[in-house]
Amino acid sequence: MCRKIFPVLVLALLFAGFAEAASFVPLDRADTWDFSIMTRYSWSQDFTGDNGETLSLSDDLGWGFGFGYNISDSFNLGLEFLWHSFHYTANLVSEDDPSVTTPYSNVMDTSAFVFTGEYTIGKKRLMPYLSGNLGWMAVNTNITAGISSGCWWYPYYGYVCSAYPETYGSDEFTYGLGLGLRFQMTPGSFLKIGYEHSWVDINSYDGNDVMRIDVGFGL
Repeated sequence: MCRKIFPVLVLALLFAGFAEAASFVPLDRADTWDFSIMTRYSWSQDFTGDNGETLSLSDDLGWGFGFGYNISDSFNLGLEFLWHSFHYTANLVSEDDPSVTTPYSNVMDTSAFVFTGEYTIGKKRLMPYLSGNLGWMAVNTNITAGISSGCWWYPYYGYVCSAYPETYGSDEFTYGLGLGLRFQMTPGSFLKIGYEHSWVDINSYDGNDVMRIDVGFGL
């Protein structure tokens, strides 16, 4: 379903943008804030590890939101919070006998917190932009790593103790670059469509390609 809906949204935005591209609308965005809700479509990917193990990630439509401050009409600094849930299949290789493999499947959840910088070129309703980001990504494979227990304080119950499963995961440094188009629908709202590539500091993983559509509002 995502593969069908996403190209339609892309084409609709491009058509609307180019239809209005000739209209010059002066935009004074300096010293204002932008808030946006994001869709982030990531394509399926296949990876092979150093010992022959393989990992296949499905495509996924992720989400996020962000806000930024317009230092000038062209330059914006901000923060973004992003989420994905990838279905994956893997072939695990035995340490004792590399010819023995075990298939496995699950869902991998990722969340990211990144600082962003964006430079918009021009002052028209349809404007190209360049962007960059860096921050941290939390990866949760949902593979059980054992059982832990702990106690927490609740205001009405006092201390409550419970056991909970731990899963394999990691927190990694991530950074990325992107480009796209910004279409100013009204003085206070905009649409953006863009492409990004993000790198993550994980062995055998080169990062992922993302197509994004943002709906934003000026504050």
